Amino acid sequence: MTKLKCLSSSMLGSEGFLTLTIKMRVRPEPECEEELADLLKRYRDALNHSVEKIVEEKATSLSRAHALLYRELKEAFYLPSRIAMDCYREALSIAKSWLSNPNKGTMPKAKTLRLWLTPKLSYRIKGSYVEVLGGYRLRIVGWDRRYDQYPNGEARLMYKDGKFFLMIFKRVPRPSKPQKAFWQSTLTRRRSFSAMAW
Repeated sequence: MTKLKCLSSSMLGSEGFLTLTIKMRVRPEPECEEELADLLKRYRDALNHSVEKIVEEKATSLSRAHALLYRELKEAFYLPSRIAMDCYREALSIAKSWLSNPNKGTMPKAKTLRLWLTPKLSYRIKGSYVEVLGGYRLRIVGWDRRYDQYPNGEARLMYKDGKFFLMIFKRVPRPSKPQKAFWQSTLTRRRSFSAMAW
């Protein structure tokens, strides 16, 4: 099953584009399902650790976050190199958003099992499968082919209630506003004139 959702074009910095989110159900090969779920758990723990450390050390630049966390995420949480980079990038985004909020409250903490994926570097679509860095293959259950012409952007692999979901972000042109038919605008003008006459 594939679900589509449009996000605000302001996220893209362009008035002419929208961000389209394609959500689909995916199924890992049986022999790697448990291992993949374990990777998502390690990623979640690494993400929460990274957010805390970025805030504590005020490491709010990409270079500082890399120096602070990259090796640790690989060695302590056993994340593949590229996924370790995706992890501290996501953590940096969360930390900066929280720090800039005047009503901070408690520090954000990830609960849902998910994995930030970068196209071509940590995931790719090949046929009817999604291939994730580390040798994981997941079969796509349903696929909306209308947007295949647009390149895949960053994605999120999520695990909830024993099911895996993939959310892929795509940039698509904003549809132009439909023009009113000539007869509709003419009818509107006539009605306005009649109201004025009475």
